[in-house]
Amino acid sequence: MENEQLGFFDNEQNEIEIITSDVKLDIAKAEFIEGKSLTWKELFSGFDTLKAITYSSGIGFISQLISEFREAEIIFGCEQVMSYSLQEVMAFQAVLNEKIRSSSSKDNILKKIEDKTLNLLVARKKLSHEKIYLLSSENGDKRVIMGSANMSYQAFKGFQRENIVYMDGDDAYEWYLEVYNSLKENCTDEISHKSLLVSDDCENLDELPVSKTVSVNKVLEIIPDSGEKDNVEFALDVANLSTKIKPFVPKADKKGIVALSPTKIKSMKNHAIEERNTENEKRKDFPRLIVDVEKQTVELNGKELDLSPGKEAIQNDISLFLQYLNGYENFHGDYEYMQQRYYEFANWFFCSPFMASIRDVANRYNQNLLPYPLFGIIYGQSKAGKTSFLETLLKMMIGQKTRINAPDFTRKSIDALRYEVQGAPIIVDDLTQTRFSQHAVETIKNDGFGFNDNMRNYPAVVISANDDVKA
Repeated sequence: MENEQLGFFDNEQNEIEIITSDVKLDIAKAEFIEGKSLTWKELFSGFDTLKAITYSSGIGFISQLISEFREAEIIFGCEQVMSYSLQEVMAFQAVLNEKIRSSSSKDNILKKIEDKTLNLLVARKKLSHEKIYLLSSENGDKRVIMGSANMSYQAFKGFQRENIVYMDGDDAYEWYLEVYNSLKENCTDEISHKSLLVSDDCENLDELPVSKTVSVNKVLEIIPDSGEKDNVEFALDVANLSTKIKPFVPKADKKGIVALSPTKIKSMKNHAIEERNTENEKRKDFPRLIVDVEKQTVELNGKELDLSPGKEAIQNDISLFLQYLNGYENFHGDYEYMQQRYYEFANWFFCSPFMASIRDVANRYNQNLLPYPLFGIIYGQSKAGKTSFLETLLKMMIGQKTRINAPDFTRKSIDALRYEVQGAPIIVDDLTQTRFSQHAVETIKNDGFGFNDNMRNYPAVVISANDDVKA
């Protein structure tokens, strides 16, 4: 991908291609014979071999189910909405491994993997949403179970309603086996005995199933699913709004039941309005610069900006900025070096409203984020024009001078502002060495800010400090 440019405006074309696509779907035509009431054991009994695809699953039930078969193979998909980027694949596989490793049924599962009567595989690409169970026996009997039921007690012990259908015979089995094998060969990685023993967050990433596939194949392409963009955004929006509503929800009783009444709903509404007004009050002093790279528009405090100014206006602004930089010739010391560094900083500053969008694209395509920094620090001797310089840059960008004072800077406060303020940089003035060490360092290290919340508009943070901070 050396010569490949990351485009902001490719999504709309992709959506059009998907809408106009005539891809044929695999559809099984069936006839209804009868309805039955069966226990899960009756449904699965009489067979020796199990091959299954499941999403949400209960490890305890899996352990019990595979004990009914001489051999079993299970493909795990992820029940969460995912775009299947590399980081999501690795995180999903690590969490699944840990789920199995910490289960009370671990020993039974490990023993069966070790004696090669159980094979576990995990999704690397998006699998079908159907749940399939393929059963066969030495005497030639075959059965396909399908529907909405995942491999869990909730699904197969009557705790929730499920749509469960089964078909007996070779024709159905062979047709679904072909689907199963295609998914297995092209979309999965094998969970090894060792990976379950050493599973953790990151120290043993080389033991993850996908890492083992890479070690065998030498190279592996991970292609995120851009078609899931809307679903991912919807899931994140639900999660974010749920987090906002949670503080207003009445407490559950000792049985875990939340009792709602019209009065409590009204109270929740009033709390939500009060919280919104508080947030609006906090944001009042900060400009709302919204950069929409897909629509190619920029809004400042609700007003769309003209992105095609006249040549004379541009020349006038450049002339004024150069005059401003020339003013540093009146300073003492190596003013030429300072002019050059300030000019370099100004270039990053004016690009900073686009950093969130650029980083979002880079993250989705697994590119390096270092060329797109979100923090800028200007430090040096007192009275070197740092505060004036930053105020001038912000005035040039949005026509306002706004900053927060160093005593108000904490990781919590700055992260809260980054959620609320849009594209205009947040300027923190005169940060001390102590406060920098206590709050700024960890904030800067949080390089994944915005990704989990699917944010594409959040501000860069600019810090001015005296010379001692360089330590």
